[in-house]
Amino acid sequence: MLVPVLLLAQDEEYYTEQHQRYYDHIHVPNIRTVVFEIKEVELSMPVIMLNGGEQLRLSFDDLEGEYRPYSFNLTHCDRNWQPTDLPRATYIRGMQDEMLTGYRYSFNTVQKYIHYSLLVPSVNMQITLSGNYVLTVFSDYDPEKVVITRRFRVYENLVNLRPELRMPLEVEKRQTHHQLGLSIDHSKYDINNPLRDLAVHIQQNYRWDNMITDVKPIFMRQGELTYDNMGGITFEGGNEYRWVDIRSLRYQPENVRNIWYDPDSAMNHVFLINDKPPRKNYYVTRGDMNGAFKIDVREGTNPDSDADYAMVHFTLEWPQEETNGSFYVFGGLSEWQPQRPFRMDYNRTIRAYEAEVYLKQGYYNYQYLFVPDGQTTGGVEPAEGSYFEAAQLYTFYVYHQSMGMRYDRLVGHGIIASRN
Repeated sequence: MLVPVLLLAQDEEYYTEQHQRYYDHIHVPNIRTVVFEIKEVELSMPVIMLNGGEQLRLSFDDLEGEYRPYSFNLTHCDRNWQPTDLPRATYIRGMQDEMLTGYRYSFNTVQKYIHYSLLVPSVNMQITLSGNYVLTVFSDYDPEKVVITRRFRVYENLVNLRPELRMPLEVEKRQTHHQLGLSIDHSKYDINNPLRDLAVHIQQNYRWDNMITDVKPIFMRQGELTYDNMGGITFEGGNEYRWVDIRSLRYQPENVRNIWYDPDSAMNHVFLINDKPPRKNYYVTRGDMNGAFKIDVREGTNPDSDADYAMVHFTLEWPQEETNGSFYVFGGLSEWQPQRPFRMDYNRTIRAYEAEVYLKQGYYNYQYLFVPDGQTTGGVEPAEGSYFEAAQLYTFYVYHQSMGMRYDRLVGHGIIASRN
């Protein structure tokens, strides 16, 4: 039964815009649970070293449950995720397109699906240049039938990064934000014009909406660059993520109100206990996965094929409907973007925002992101609070394109945590 596909018909336009996109996106409603990480490194970001021997594994489920031939290709992009004009043969050695040969049928699940997976780079498709890439999965041997797009990065260790995190200089942000700084040692790599040729991008956890891009140095000396823009590089500290554990559909964890199987629609339902905004200026340490999720199942042996699906019902208590923006269920489950299928509706009867999300069994982190009307960057402070003490990961990417070079080379990559 294709119930999930029918349920997502309300966002039909979202899923049927078939043009090529150069950001993370699922193009058809029957595709769910896309996971993209370093092979055998759970919860890792899709970032690998050029010729470093690592592979990225992309996997997804097709809820139609019938085999379909899928293929994929790679597109090299500039620092801002626009495709470069380089021919594929310039950055790919071997096949330009490759078929997905790894697939597995679901076993003993209410929701029937086929689990597909691929590895990149592969024996048949080697990457020869560093930089930004978009992996595109398409169906029926037709590159125009785009199914999934996913971004990843390939870097070179040509410069040394020394990132720093400190309390913000601005008094009003000291308890709520993180201020970042960075020093780059390029003594073994020539950068003739850093202001023109170099750009630093900074990402909080896995998020895309609030990235800081094209940061320029403020101090330059022989072989060293300093980025410390007197409070200019700051992020909302946020809070620890909420969690939902649906590894079992038989037993209820502490934050689940009810688990119910509906025989009429042949669908599992999980109703979470109502979420509330935290008390003001009240931070509580809580271990999390920085918003990621992990597919897992208690009553099975192989999560890829034995995990079932359930409609998870989220409720955020809120005194009145906001008129200047929208709330979204946000995290890895929403592809780290405030997307329409994860936008919440206000229920005036119970004075709360509600959303339904069809999820595969596993352990999920999530937050409620508020996005003001007309903006693409959201904030978690309204529903989650924001604290300097919150544990976040920050990843730095250093791009270099000198005169005459036709692409942005990713010459450095570094990570810092706000709290161990």
